[in-house]
Amino acid sequence: MNEVMFTQVLETPRMWLRCPMPGNGEALYLGVQQTLAQLQTWPDSLPWAQQPQSPDISEDYCQTCYAAWVMGLRWPLLMWDKATGQLAGNIGFHQIDHDTHTWELGYWCCLSFQGQGRMSEAVSILTAYVVLHWPQVLMLCRIDKRNLASLRVVQKAGFRCEKEEDLVSDSGSRYLVQHHVLGRDWQTGQSD
Repeated sequence: MNEVMFTQVLETPRMWLRCPMPGNGEALYLGVQQTLAQLQTWPDSLPWAQQPQSPDISEDYCQTCYAAWVMGLRWPLLMWDKATGQLAGNIGFHQIDHDTHTWELGYWCCLSFQGQGRMSEAVSILTAYVVLHWPQVLMLCRIDKRNLASLRVVQKAGFRCEKEEDLVSDSGSRYLVQHHVLGRDWQTGQSD
């Protein structure tokens, strides 16, 4: 087990950000289904969306994420709307390198909650929490340059573009992925 203990719940003005729990699979599946065509547009950022989806797969994800959270390996959070109890999206650190203190942030928002500033709200709360509790952490978010909505989210949260990576998809088409970073340099003026 890792020495880092992640909180299980964070609160934003309109949402609860909670670790996926066993039993959340059906809600997650419904959120993925309504948004799947859009999620599949970003194969580098969301490779799991390229695979077949089912309620059982979503439930397995929730159970696996809960176990990874308990062990301090990942910090996944489902976004739940306070007013309706509906799933609004998914956010979290899916790759955490405890040796380099680099945590990779990923997120997606259910179609029915897009255009409301929900993801900006979630990213703002989560990243502020990380800066407060783990100031040594460098947060990284890799975004396809064509994904303008996600780029706006990280820019609002104060991330800066560190580099661009030219990639080739499985179909052979080229695309650019930007690496946006936030953290560590706030206090020290250094990013390494």
